[in-house]
Amino acid sequence: MLVVTGVAIVAIASITASAKQPNVVFILSDDQGWDDYGFMGHEHIQTPNLDRLAEAGLLYERGYVTAPLCRPSLASLATGLYPHETGIRGNDPVMPKGTNRKADKKLFGELRTEMTEPFAECTTFIEVLRDNGYLTLQTGKWWEENPLDHGFTDAMTHGNALKGGRHGDVGLRIGRATMKPFHDIVEKSKAEEKPFFLWYGVFLPHSPHDAPDRFYNKYKDIAPNEPTARYWANVDWFDEGCGQIVQHLKEQGLYEDTIFVYTCDNGWVQNPERKDSSIRSKREPNEAGIRTPIFITHADTVKPLRDKETLASNIDIATTILHACGIKPPAEMSGLDLRVPSALKKRDRIFVDVYEHDINLDKRGDIVDGLKAWVVVDGWDKLIAKPEGKELYDLKADPDDRSNLATKHPEKVSKLWMLIEEWVKETPQLH
Repeated sequence: MLVVTGVAIVAIASITASAKQPNVVFILSDDQGWDDYGFMGHEHIQTPNLDRLAEAGLLYERGYVTAPLCRPSLASLATGLYPHETGIRGNDPVMPKGTNRKADKKLFGELRTEMTEPFAECTTFIEVLRDNGYLTLQTGKWWEENPLDHGFTDAMTHGNALKGGRHGDVGLRIGRATMKPFHDIVEKSKAEEKPFFLWYGVFLPHSPHDAPDRFYNKYKDIAPNEPTARYWANVDWFDEGCGQIVQHLKEQGLYEDTIFVYTCDNGWVQNPERKDSSIRSKREPNEAGIRTPIFITHADTVKPLRDKETLASNIDIATTILHACGIKPPAEMSGLDLRVPSALKKRDRIFVDVYEHDINLDKRGDIVDGLKAWVVVDGWDKLIAKPEGKELYDLKADPDDRSNLATKHPEKVSKLWMLIEEWVKETPQLH
């Protein structure tokens, strides 16, 4: 039964008029700097396909992830919950003393399966779409075991940790080696007369930075070093796949019936001295690790707009997709509808979880175990609250958060810390 919400009036009118729900393409890039796009002003990187999508939609330049690490970030995107709520705070479980994941693969697989258990107790927006008549296809990155157990009707990833699956297995071939599963779901959608949802969690520009030479040759003579040229080439390669999705939908007469939502899982700054390596970004609370552009594009219902100031968050992705499809989100999802900038302006803040790469499953109930930092961005003020101390930044004057003002403005630090305390209290771990 389709449940209609009051904030999606324009979208719902379109759905009613056409007597069908829109298709949804969710594009999730992997390890990409927030300004490494043509539409974000990069001088050299070419992203013409994403540029056109962004320019046709509602673009938030000041978007943020919920965690600067892929697994908790993806779990948060799927559930509309923060990592400390889902219990998926890191990528892998801490191995018992005297063991390691390479030598003890069976134990590692068992612990990874255990790590997914609280995620399985959460409701994903994919499950809600499926229950409202959508075909739902998983491609690319996926950490939480079998995607078919979490709302997908179709999936590339096998997701068996006991058999070596970790973060996508064969699903990682999408956009690098094949686009066939996407073509297949479009055909299935047409044959069954059902709308489709595509999770395009493409493993790009994530390392290995091994884009074909036709991309690398564009940048090898203009990049400052080879590692950077290789990374830029992967970004270009990622953009090509996005263009192929758009072109296929246009050829099938489905572009106008499709909503596109874009974000990144976490940031990236290329290490100039070593290929496939980052500095001061991924896994860190810095702007380069947590900021990302976010946009939603739909020819029928979203008016093009570039917003340079309003704060948006990946916590809003699940609720936005459901609202745009005329479906009421589960009550536990606290995100807003990205199609309503006024609501985001009123909120005027975002929060981020930053934890260690590996989490101790024996201490999963303690949300400060493994904590590296909690972050709040309130307007242009940013507080990074680490166990060892607090850092304050003025992002308007210092967009790369280099100048710590905490000792100069203790009253502002206290105010922002109270916001974090309230946020943590209002968003307890659910399982």
